[in-house]
Amino acid sequence: MATIITKANYPEAPSGSVGVSGKHEVLFVNYGQGATAASPKWEKVGGITNNSFNISLEVNTVQTKDTEYWAEGGIVSKSGEVSADMICKKDDVGQMAVENFVEDDETTKEKKALQFALVRTDTLKYKKFWAVPTSFETTADSEDLIQKSFSAQLLGAPENLTGFVMPGQK
Repeated sequence: MATIITKANYPEAPSGSVGVSGKHEVLFVNYGQGATAASPKWEKVGGITNNSFNISLEVNTVQTKDTEYWAEGGIVSKSGEVSADMICKKDDVGQMAVENFVEDDETTKEKKALQFALVRTDTLKYKKFWAVPTSFETTADSEDLIQKSFSAQLLGAPENLTGFVMPGQK
């Protein structure tokens, strides 16, 4: 006996408060005619499906009998890395700008780093940061969409900001 598949047998979708992968966090790159650090022209790279934003501190310590052998020291450097899996529209300007930076020796040599914004679209809170992409790998490809794995080394401290203005909106 054959089973008949009907739409009535599917459960109801969750409410709108449940996130949809790749919609609540989006990576943007500052790119375009007249783009500057002070007046960015944000282009969407892709919707984030998962990511990590890590900052590490290196501490130099010494232990002496004067400190009862407890370590004493201070921070000597900070570093950071961002990595993300994302869904991009194939051949979108932002995705192509990052790809070109990674692949084109002249662009990499001249520009040295890119400015990014990692935006939470429901609150418009974002991290603005300078980074050098260390990997921008295609993990899946279809007719209109492309899945990318991205990683970058931070240069300088990220800024936590609010009130991101989506491109095309005022």
